[in-house]
Formats: sequence, structure tokens, C-alpha cells
Amino acid sequence: MTNDTPQLRHANCGTCGALQDREFGYQKYGWAEDDVHLAAAAASLIVLKDFKPHSSRALQLQQCPACNTYYLYQTDYEYLVNGSEDEQTLTRLTDAQAAKYLE
Repeated sequence: MTNDTPQLRHANCGTCGALQDREFGYQKYGWAEDDVHLAAAAASLIVLKDFKPHSSRALQLQQCPACNTYYLYQTDYEYLVNGSEDEQTLTRLTDAQAAKYLE
């Protein structure tokens, strides 16, 4: 397995098996019928490193407590007078990719 090949330990994990390689969430104030949320399994991940503590735009290295798979969690928002737009992205990382964040 090369450093660029994702590990497959997540495939049989009860948490990670419910997550795609990349998950997206999007909410717009006042348009709840169009909201898309991250899969519920994402709430089970633990934060290993918070790169922007106290920021309204998150950047976190997260890990599955069951299989140790790494994820990069990012949020963004745009404040608009008629309602803000919030976005979340959760991206599965290889061990080599995660190692760069752990340095």
C-alpha cells in the first residue's frame, strides 16, 4: 500500500462505514427544507487537533474512535442580510495525509 492509497480499515467500521470519502452539509437560514446535514455518524468522531480554536470557521483533524480513520473537518459561512449560509465538509484522509496535520 502506498502513502497515497487510502486505508480500508473504515470499510467494516460501524461509524466510518456510514460515511462517504467526502461528506457535505449545507444550511441556509429560512430555507430548512433545502438543508443538507452531515451523516449522523460524523458526530461520533473525536477532535484530535483544532487548528482554529474560537474561530467561526472550523478546521479540525478528527478521528474515528472505533477504527482510527482520520478526517479533516472544515466549516465556512457567508453572512447575508436575508439569512446566512453555512457549509460543512468532512474529508477522509490517509494516514500519510493525516501525518502532515499531526506534525
